[in-house]
Amino acid sequence: MILVTGATGNVGREIVKELHRAGHQIRVVSRNPAKASFPPDVEVMAGDLTDPAIMKAALDGIQKVFLIRVPGSETFPQIAKQSGVEHIVFLSSSAIEARTENAIGRMHLQTEELIRQSNIQWTFLRPGAFMSNALQWAPAIRSEGVVRAPFGDVRTAPIHPRDIAAVAVKALVSSGHEGKIYTLTGPEVLTPVEQVQTIGEVLGKQITFEEIPETVAREHMKRFAPVDIVDAIFQLMREATNHPATVLPTVEEVTGQAARGFKQWVIDNADAFR
Repeated sequence: MILVTGATGNVGREIVKELHRAGHQIRVVSRNPAKASFPPDVEVMAGDLTDPAIMKAALDGIQKVFLIRVPGSETFPQIAKQSGVEHIVFLSSSAIEARTENAIGRMHLQTEELIRQSNIQWTFLRPGAFMSNALQWAPAIRSEGVVRAPFGDVRTAPIHPRDIAAVAVKALVSSGHEGKIYTLTGPEVLTPVEQVQTIGEVLGKQITFEEIPETVAREHMKRFAPVDIVDAIFQLMREATNHPATVLPTVEEVTGQAARGFKQWVIDNADAFR
């Protein structure tokens, strides 16, 4: 049986869909199981990764785990080892590979090290920017047809969450992925301005991009995220200004399918912007 954590997130829910279609036994852990919508034969447990007692129960009979990082869950790898888990596929971050040390990379690297120390077989997925980050623009696009953001000319290679999920599923259900680190990107390098243009093309709507100062964006973000995370995001974006992202073939190499482009992601999520 496979345990999926973060099963209501952008990546986790796609993993559950793929595993279920393939007929695998799945258990998910959710802090709000009443709000979770899964097929009837997916086992849903109320739980929290930070609660060791609940995690011990959730890991009973589990061979493989898709793991996300949650603050306070540092004991999870050892509990998994004691429970007989054979393989952890961990959703890490390419921020670990940044030229400068940052909080996002530091936290994910710590979890990677804890998994290594548990002596469980592991696979680490290190995606960069998610295409789904563009959903933060949806309210303004719906109401005004305007996106206000900093770093409009920074070039990243955002990835479709379904492609991260596809790599995760391959690692969970097939051999040869143990001890591998997969750095993941989408198939094209895009600026936020170009992403907004693509959203407008799919919607058939004129959308304007307005560059705002970093100071304004930072104060807004600090209302929703810890200061060290906000600092890390801005640090990574500044780095990308001088060192644009490189497209990697990892998704196709692992899954046999080409990575999905940003236009496809917009088509998949167009209703969010209407």
